[in-house]
Amino acid sequence: MLDSLLKLPIDSGWVMVMRLGFAMAAAAVVGLERSWSNQPAGFRTHMVLAIGAAGAMMLSMFLPMQLVDYSRSGDPGRMAAQVISGIGFLGGGAILKFGFNVRGLTTAASIWTMSLIGMVFGAGMYVLGLAMTVLLFFVLHTMELVEDRFLVRRELRVITVVFDADALGPKHITRAIRDTVDVKRISIEEAVEDGETQMTIQCRISERQSIRKLFDLLKSQGKVKRIKID
Repeated sequence: MLDSLLKLPIDSGWVMVMRLGFAMAAAAVVGLERSWSNQPAGFRTHMVLAIGAAGAMMLSMFLPMQLVDYSRSGDPGRMAAQVISGIGFLGGGAILKFGFNVRGLTTAASIWTMSLIGMVFGAGMYVLGLAMTVLLFFVLHTMELVEDRFLVRRELRVITVVFDADALGPKHITRAIRDTVDVKRISIEEAVEDGETQMTIQCRISERQSIRKLFDLLKSQGKVKRIKID
């Protein structure tokens, strides 16, 4: 059987590399949009998963072709399918929640993809396994440098400000921080007897943003009693 684009046998090394490349490029486009939207699963996570999924698809196609003379009464892909599911649970253990943010998605994706690479080599598909390994390393190492250079990560944080209700209004605090952080939601609570107002601001703060300067900015607005950033 020939590939519809390259007109080469579908188990050709060039066809394997091309299919991996297309999957990775498509994931890069979607992952870039997710990174710009400050979502936990972003640029590299999408690319790693696409490499693994494309490799899994080709493995499921080529394995029966290679073992057709040795598996007349069995399914050679049955055990491989169980490995994919089992490693998925193992990778889930690498995903951790720190405060309001999620970490470890790319590590979990790389664990899952690496298990597929092991199965690909185990099936004797050396060109496919080598191509997946090179692309996985490229995404995890080189593309991290690209992320750090061109994509500004913004973490979800909660800012709590308590101030004198008679001397300062919520609009002063809001105006002060809107140009500094990406405000998502604001809630206001007032203690009438104490004359205090508490503002809780859910926002995204760039990892390059100085928290110390943000504290100083809020304190400079007037009679601020307490500031807390989670």
